Amino acid sequence: MSRRLDATLLADLWFFHAVAQCGGFRRAAEQLAVTQGAVSQRVQRLEARLQLSLLQRGGRSLQLTAAGQQLFAACDSGFDTVATTLVALQRDSAPASVQLAAPPSLALEWLLPRLGRFARLQPDISVDLLADNQPYSPAALRQAGIDLALRYLPHAPQDAAFVLPEYGYPVAAPAFDPAGHGGRLLHDDAPWSTPTPAGSEWALWLAAHGRPSGCDAGERHFNQAQLAYRSAQAGDGVALGRQLLVARYLQDGSLCRLDDQPPLLLGYYALYAVGSSAAVAALGAWLCGEMQAR
Repeated sequence: MSRRLDATLLADLWFFHAVAQCGGFRRAAEQLAVTQGAVSQRVQRLEARLQLSLLQRGGRSLQLTAAGQQLFAACDSGFDTVATTLVALQRDSAPASVQLAAPPSLALEWLLPRLGRFARLQPDISVDLLADNQPYSPAALRQAGIDLALRYLPHAPQDAAFVLPEYGYPVAAPAFDPAGHGGRLLHDDAPWSTPTPAGSEWALWLAAHGRPSGCDAGERHFNQAQLAYRSAQAGDGVALGRQLLVARYLQDGSLCRLDDQPPLLLGYYALYAVGSSAAVAALGAWLCGEMQAR
């Protein structure tokens, strides 16, 4: 009598395991999506091959013989081990995923153009980007499943993993005429990841250097920096550009600096690490390097 585990024997053992686990042929057939007769034939073939009686037939409930009980226990343990191993293998081979939250302006203007570079460097790490400017709360971020959070704050925090000062200056379209009188101050009224009064960011520049030339036509307010930058590109006035966000527009010529005043300290980027996996550490280190390199 052969005990070699060929494909037929393994398939018949799977059918027997289903019958023993479900407590009957009908429920096993439903679970396996085959006919009850097919299940019965498989179990009979197994018993004939093993020359063992595995089920006590007759009566209203199915009973396993002593040999059937031993074989079911062995199958149950073996199939469970295989299933657990398959899950582990699939988990290990799946790309690591990192949830990254960042202020919308930073996410759109700076992060998105760079994430492709990180994907090429770390093809096994998938980054899900959430544009979110809510105040930092470790418990809230953890509950939302966020692994890394970038925040832009008016003051340097003490509890962040990484802090980078941000500077800014007035920017406008190349055709903007500082000698004219048709320009507006273009505000981002929600610059930081903390609630502040409207116009707070421009107030820092106005206190230090006064109103830029050519901005005599009032003000226009937005709730995101990128909207102020787009308005400036359209020639509507002057936006207060943060260096990290407007660098590419200065390079492509769609925006230009209005004066030669030194950049003014406007706030601080802060990185908070909520998760602790190797993928989170890799993305965090890359973000720090990119921000320092600007």
